[in-house]
Amino acid sequence: MKHYKYQLCTLILLLLFFVLWPSMALAVQVHGPPEGFVVHIMGHIFFTSALVFLIYILHKYPIDNSPAWKYFKVSIFFWLIWNLDTFMVHILSIRLPKEAIFTGSHIVYTKLKGPFDLERLMFYFGKFDHLLCVPATYCLAMSFRAFCKRVEKEQDEAGKNAHLI
Repeated sequence: MKHYKYQLCTLILLLLFFVLWPSMALAVQVHGPPEGFVVHIMGHIFFTSALVFLIYILHKYPIDNSPAWKYFKVSIFFWLIWNLDTFMVHILSIRLPKEAIFTGSHIVYTKLKGPFDLERLMFYFGKFDHLLCVPATYCLAMSFRAFCKRVEKEQDEAGKNAHLI
């Protein structure tokens, strides 16, 4: 119980810190043309390749069916879909004409102009990539949590059995 009180106090202090001293969240990184964009796309290709390889390995050589591994596999699936979605948005941002995207004084004020064809709608809805990366992060965190609980349980059992030897 003491452990949870410490976590709750830490969470409250962090929330108060961010509420009382807010600053700009620079979550979007702009890459200089053309090298930055090419390297960024290469990163998406390598990340996708690594995820596909990991899915293949976990499918061909399953470890077990514990909740930790199930959460991990779901996390990999969401990261793969997120990566493909983001890759698609990057490609569509190149294909769309310059006048299709109105860039305001800040990235928050960026708007998509009509006419809204399939390509522009795919770009718009693809920008909601947080609907994929948030569940991916959640499943990954739940996976780590389940792994930690399993290790703690195994250590407790090993400690109980150590005095029997």
